Amino acid sequence: MTSLGDAELALCHQIRQELHRYPELSGAESDTAERLQRFLAAHIRPDRVLTGVGGHGVLALFDNPHPGPTVLLRADMDAVAVHETSVASYRSVHEGKAHMCGHDGHMATLLALGFRLARERPEAGRVGLLFQPAEEDGTGAMAILADERFQALAPDYVIGWHNLPGTALGTLLVRAGSFACASCGMAITLTGKTSHAAKPEDGVSPQVAMCRLMERFSALSTPVENDEAFALATVVYARLGEPAFGIAPGDATVMVTLRTAADHRMQALRQKAEALVQHEAEQASLQWSIRYHDEFAATENHPAVVALMMGAAEEAGLVAETVDRPMRWSEDFGQFTRRFQGALCCLGSGESCPQLHNPDYDFPDALIEQGSHFMLHAAKRLLSVSMPA
Repeated sequence: MTSLGDAELALCHQIRQELHRYPELSGAESDTAERLQRFLAAHIRPDRVLTGVGGHGVLALFDNPHPGPTVLLRADMDAVAVHETSVASYRSVHEGKAHMCGHDGHMATLLALGFRLARERPEAGRVGLLFQPAEEDGTGAMAILADERFQALAPDYVIGWHNLPGTALGTLLVRAGSFACASCGMAITLTGKTSHAAKPEDGVSPQVAMCRLMERFSALSTPVENDEAFALATVVYARLGEPAFGIAPGDATVMVTLRTAADHRMQALRQKAEALVQHEAEQASLQWSIRYHDEFAATENHPAVVALMMGAAEEAGLVAETVDRPMRWSEDFGQFTRRFQGALCCLGSGESCPQLHNPDYDFPDALIEQGSHFMLHAAKRLLSVSMPA
């Protein structure tokens, strides 16, 4: 298998930095999609390109007339609402929006794979490169799956990946079964009655209930990180009343992220959290409501696809390791592995690389060559190997 040429690699670095400079949040990736379309048309020229898939998704297809499996490889497109502190020439031009999760690098790596596939098209079957919007809020994968054009594609196998700071550059990390946690955002509203700050007893304040909830949510967490027991409740936001010195508060909001290693544990955690809210609200004579946001299923990796990934990494000259517990973060790629045989993995982005969502994070361009080489090996293996159900 040939390496990327210097000119091709330079183009991938260039588009990575261009995408980094113009980030867009979940559901608003129209400009990102246009940049990808122009790059594909000018430099790679797949057999087909589908646009507007599941919103702003772009799907590049490399076909072969001989029958065979359909292999889908996915990169995410959206940025996050973080203020970038980099002084790089390609730093974000949109204040408060930045590619602090490395999705710019994921897209560039998939484009690098496109260069390789353009030269080494499948001998049978087809390969699809999916640039997926709205991963960060958990809505993108479901929108892709609901698109009739994607349903007609009916992939046999799906592969996703994410860069991982704190791990040696290019090292593959993967495991069979639960690889990324299920999670959801729980928004709690407590409603009482305002009063004059001079006579707070005339109102119904949610202050005590809010504070007790923030304290007691931590008791829902378990310290054991394994498939059966791991659970985490993290308070991410709280607001009490309004910023007015003359008014005792009458309402409060608490936002909590719930996280479990497997889907079947999530419902139990939600029920415990809801019971806690009801108890504290009733004790304080408050009305209460709960809304859920950013709901992610656990990503379950198919064991046979994991074994294939390990072999592909070794063929690509990468170190491959299995991890003994799921990643704490969540990924909407779990919606794909619910329906198709597939797996999500991580590739190390360097031991000294700042952590994901840090304001000084920047995707390492050196990972583009390694990642695309690994994915080409993985795709070719899936195209040629008969997988068990």
